[in-house]
Amino acid sequence: MKKTNILDILLDENNKNDIIILDNENKEVTFEQIMTIPYHDEYLDTDDIYCILHPVSKSKQFPMDMVYPFKVHKEEDGEYSLQEVDDEDIIDYLNQMYLEQNA
Repeated sequence: MKKTNILDILLDENNKNDIIILDNENKEVTFEQIMTIPYHDEYLDTDDIYCILHPVSKSKQFPMDMVYPFKVHKEEDGEYSLQEVDDEDIIDYLNQMYLEQNA
């Protein structure tokens, strides 16, 4: 079975595959993709990709009544993973983009 690259899922607008993330108790949590957002940091002159996901399975860490921002991170081995976002400026930007799309 071919392993699916998280970036392929996020960037393919026809791909409806769920995304599985391990929570802080090492339990699988299933998410649906809400949106993918490119972000250019002018200060660092870097381009990053963020996504907003909604859990569709229960987890203590990720209540189902919220959406969550994640950053796409390229690992040293070339694989991609998702990291929780804790930068308040990035969270504000992603919230603004989310609200604009859902207005």
